[in-house]
This record gives sequence, structure tokens and C-alpha cells, in this order.
Amino acid sequence: MRRLGFSYKSTSKIPVLLDDVSFVAQRAFYFRRLTELRESGAFIYFHDDTWLNAGEEKRSIWIDEKGEGRLRKRDGKGKRIAISAMIGVQGFVEPFDVWTCDSDHAVNSDHFHKWIGDAAGRLRINHGAGSTIAIIIDNATWHNALCDDAKPPKRQLQQWLDNHRIQWVPRSSETELLQLAFENVPPKRYVTNAIVRAFDVEVLRLPIKHCVLNPIELAWAQLKSYVRKANINFRLSDVENLALEFMTAVDKDLAQSFIEHAKKTQKRYLKPQMPLPKIALNRS
Repeated sequence: MRRLGFSYKSTSKIPVLLDDVSFVAQRAFYFRRLTELRESGAFIYFHDDTWLNAGEEKRSIWIDEKGEGRLRKRDGKGKRIAISAMIGVQGFVEPFDVWTCDSDHAVNSDHFHKWIGDAAGRLRINHGAGSTIAIIIDNATWHNALCDDAKPPKRQLQQWLDNHRIQWVPRSSETELLQLAFENVPPKRYVTNAIVRAFDVEVLRLPIKHCVLNPIELAWAQLKSYVRKANINFRLSDVENLALEFMTAVDKDLAQSFIEHAKKTQKRYLKPQMPLPKIALNRS
């Protein structure tokens, strides 16, 4: 690879397609299931969270000779709101979850579980019984909380083994008990999946570190641009109103353009890689 002009470097922002085996396997599963859903005529919705600050402002502005031009003089972004929503072929769909939060994400599993249960219930009512519905989410921590009976052991190993009806030898060391426990950890079962399954709705997870496959990311980018252009009072209530105004205005054509862009990105991953040219090595 070096002879072809490549260098091998560590980077926190990966600008190329992820080629680790685990990522390739995740993509293969995701693409296969997504194709099955589309071919079956399923109703597919893409979910994500985003955040907006009270001080959102345009990134590029005209400035005068003194270098001034900003409407907002103070530093710091101020308070912010969190938004949790879904987008489909018709645009954003309710319920929108908008709430005030601090500098941390202020999202936890309990909050998300309540929202997605409400969302799955509304989707089932809207589409009726018998239709196939899928919600695509990412791998945020609050999306992947495990059911109690699927959690790996942390403390009280003997009690955990007893609860799972696993025999263990008295006087075993803690290390032996830990090894026995991890050899018998149940398959992962997520609370999110269990909640939506009650409404006969499926959850499909994006491959890790593949937000580019989520069309709602494009919607968030345009939403933030819209808010920054129209935000002149820098009040959190104004930011929230502008965000809701944009989400309500996203129509079928715009939503479909987001989804088509994600499909094009998907094709990049599915495109066969060109073989490397053979290089005659000088063995002298």
C-alpha cells in the first residue's frame, strides 16, 4: 500500500468506508433486512435525536471594517433543547419529543422508552392491524438498555447463577464464578425491542458509526441551518418554535430526497471494490 502512495495513520474521524470485519457484518445484516422490509412494502421510519442551543447563529456572516457583524455579542451557547423524532416518506411524523436540557444530553433509557412506546402505538393506529412497521434507530446508550434477565453479571455472582439456574461448585473462587457466569450469559434482549413488539412493530439498528445511512441526519442539518438564519432573539422558546416550524414544513418531496440520498450512500458500500494492481517486487 505504501508503494501505491498510501500511508497508515490513526484518526478520530474516519473519512473512508469502515472495513473492519465487524462493521462489514453489521452492514450486511442491516442492508439485507432493510431490503426485505422495502420489498415487502413495510412502513419504515428513521429515528434520531438532536440538540439546539438558545444561541444558535449563522456560521458565516458579513462583517464591517471593525470586524463586527454578529447579532449576538456574548460568548457561550446558553441553554438548549433536545429533539427526538422520526421521519418517513411523508416527512416528520408525530409524536415529536422536545424538552429543555442542560449541557449534558439529558436523555436516558426511561425517557426514550416512554417516547418510543407512544410512537409505536400511534404508528400502529395510523397504519392499522396487519401492516409491517419498522423503526430504524442508532446505537445510542439509551437505545440499547438490556432486559433484566439478559443483563450480564456485575456483582453477587452466586445469586446471579442461582437466578439463572446454573449449577456451581461451592468454594469456587470469584474468578471461576465469573467465568462460569459469562459462559452462560443469555442472548441480548433490548427493552426497546420488547416495548415496540407489543404493538407488532420492529426495531432495526443502524450499523455502529454509520450515521451517514440515516436520512434524518440530512433533515437535522437543514433544520439547524434554518434555525440559525431565523434566530435573532436567542431565546430558547424561539428556537423551539423555529424547530417545530421547520419539522412541520418538511413535505413528501423533501423527505424523499433525504431517503434517496441515504440509498445512494448505501450503494457506495455495496459497490464491489476494484482489485489492487499487481506490483512486481524487486527481490534482488
